[in-house]
Amino acid sequence: MALAFFDLDNTLVKGDTAQAFSEYLAASALPTADDFLAVNDKYMEEYDDGTLNLDEYMHYTLAPLFTLDSAKVDTLIRDFIDTVVSTMIPKSTHTLLSKHKDAGDEIVIISATGIHLVEPIAKYLGVENALGVNIELIDGYITGKLVGVPTFREGKVIHAEQWAKDHGYTLDETYFYSDSHNDLPLLEKVRYPIAVNPDSVLEKIAKDRNWLIVEMC
Repeated sequence: MALAFFDLDNTLVKGDTAQAFSEYLAASALPTADDFLAVNDKYMEEYDDGTLNLDEYMHYTLAPLFTLDSAKVDTLIRDFIDTVVSTMIPKSTHTLLSKHKDAGDEIVIISATGIHLVEPIAKYLGVENALGVNIELIDGYITGKLVGVPTFREGKVIHAEQWAKDHGYTLDETYFYSDSHNDLPLLEKVRYPIAVNPDSVLEKIAKDRNWLIVEMC
């Protein structure tokens, strides 16, 4: 029995759920800036370039939720998953997850997306364990501030190692599936690094190092 970590966006789902949620919010009745999506797109470019300031990005994209209590946010996210995320999940995702479940492996989704999205999406996929960027709540309201070390770049290593230790695992028999060069720190730590629909930077590195490359469609 092994431990299998999975990135979420562009790995288990086609596209970026945080980006899709921003588009969902912009189309909703919630107040958003006229350039909300344009600014969000700029942040996504910075993510691809490896220059993203995660604190700024999270605060900006969470802003439409600041006036909603946790119950309203949960309802909004459930509708988002039912109407949007459900269309982003390829059959190959269920096949791959089932393969690991049938082998008795422990599955953890670890993502640089906010935990408010990662956790319910993981449950929708039938995965109980989820790690995402923790965000501050005060009296049930999102403040836009991050809590602790975010699950981003080297932060994923910290959280993965801690989760493994807490549950009696090491990274010696661990898989990690990801599409992004931002996840190189964790890919380099596990025994079985697997590039899924890799970006151009990760694809080159994976080929140079003879890592397994898979296409999810």
